[in-house]
Amino acid sequence: MKRYQLSYPFLFAILPILNTLARNPGGSRPGDVAVVIAALLFAGAAAYLLVGLALGRRWSSPTVPLIVLAGFLWLNSKQTLSAWARRFDGAVGGPIVVALALALTIGAIWWLARRPGVLERVTTFLFLTGVIMTSWLSVGVGADWGRGRAAVRQSALAKELAKPVPSLASPAKNPGGTRDIYLIVLDEYANSKVLQERVQFDNRAFEDSLRHLGFTIPASVRSNYVHTLLSLPSLLNFSHLSSLANEVGRRSTDATIPNYLLENNRTVAFLKPRGYQFLFFPSRWWPSTDHNSNADWEFKAWNGFHLGREATGSDLRRSYIRSSALGLLMEDNTWDGDHVRRTLQGLEQVPSRAEPTFAFAHIVSPHWPYVFTADCQATGHQPAEGQEGKRRAYAEQLQCLNKLVLRTVTTIIQRSPVPPIILLQGDHGTNLLRYSSAPSARAVSPDQARERFGAFGAYYLPDGGDRLFTGSVTIVNVLQKVLSHYFGADIPPAPDELYMSLERTPYDFVRLDPSTLAANQPIRAMIPK
Repeated sequence: MKRYQLSYPFLFAILPILNTLARNPGGSRPGDVAVVIAALLFAGAAAYLLVGLALGRRWSSPTVPLIVLAGFLWLNSKQTLSAWARRFDGAVGGPIVVALALALTIGAIWWLARRPGVLERVTTFLFLTGVIMTSWLSVGVGADWGRGRAAVRQSALAKELAKPVPSLASPAKNPGGTRDIYLIVLDEYANSKVLQERVQFDNRAFEDSLRHLGFTIPASVRSNYVHTLLSLPSLLNFSHLSSLANEVGRRSTDATIPNYLLENNRTVAFLKPRGYQFLFFPSRWWPSTDHNSNADWEFKAWNGFHLGREATGSDLRRSYIRSSALGLLMEDNTWDGDHVRRTLQGLEQVPSRAEPTFAFAHIVSPHWPYVFTADCQATGHQPAEGQEGKRRAYAEQLQCLNKLVLRTVTTIIQRSPVPPIILLQGDHGTNLLRYSSAPSARAVSPDQARERFGAFGAYYLPDGGDRLFTGSVTIVNVLQKVLSHYFGADIPPAPDELYMSLERTPYDFVRLDPSTLAANQPIRAMIPK
């Protein structure tokens, strides 16, 4: 039993991961969780070996796991030390806190190592505490996983959206012909009004270039939801998701049902029987779009293995690195910019495929992290500080992205034997005013709401499709219009309703009166039906 007790550093090593999973149910894939936990356990084993060798092969000594635990605690102490450092005045606060904490750590280990009886009791206490905490969190995470899967099976919304989409034309008589369809989601790309108002950026040059190519840019484009988690499945299913407030609960943060609806969406289910191949261009790290099991082909930006690239390849890994001391060593987001470039270059190759294709790409840009300068040079790992710094960084990344996207869509149009359908879509607007810091969704100001709902949209729709987007549109009806016009889909348009919710409670919806976004007046909530 005493030998088992020496394993407590491994229990404490995985606690941060279990805690993250408990706070974000449905937000990570099991395979990625297994990889992260395995990496931490391997790191613990390596540390155990090195400390044991340093102490003269005394691996059974209780001092060894004590030192390893101290190493893990220091690894995960970044936020705590930073908070304490801010309590000190002047630039010397940080080093003083680190020096004091290090001295206390070394002193505690030295004191315990000289008192075997006390150290034995401490070892037993730490082992039992680790077992209780990991068991409690593991059971909770497992229960969340089970509840999420059960919620999908029981979801009335999921059952409704699983029904075949009616069509006025049979798949054999496909009015859409063999046009390739490109849905390119540009994360946090705001419309021109928001860019002018909040970023002080004039986007007319890019929009005029798109119009010259034949794109239509509606007078007004808005998202129906303020979170990517909800905006994307709503777009791909041409349906509202507001009923999730009742299905999963207004206080829930479980992402399982929206992620399921995104992966098993009605657009793909409608196009596949009509001879379309589904090509999926995943995001680099956003968990909702990092993989799609229904894809006929999935883009891979790189071959081979690179430790630095893999370490930041998922939101779970990034969360752990940001909150730990590893963030001081691995802040370079160069791979994010490279992934954006490679994804857009991959889209340029789609016209060479013989079969008609539906290509869906989720590009996490101009969303943070800001990895491009205006002339598309890598920014390295310099963070954007303050609202003005973020505004400038966003504007520079936007300018680079405009150049890359313009080159890609031009190449696609030139290489396509049949004029394609290209949908450039922002999932929501920017967040410079920090709408989610409001105490409730009803307390979000009109300026904050107008910024977040104002999404970009530009659509290349040959043979008369452009007239569908001459006025205003909300994201929920973009694919409804396209599939109805080109494929005879019998889909009634969804109401252009706007639902505000905060990041910490994404399903606690307040349906807004759209007129309050146009006028400078307090947000008005619509009376529930």
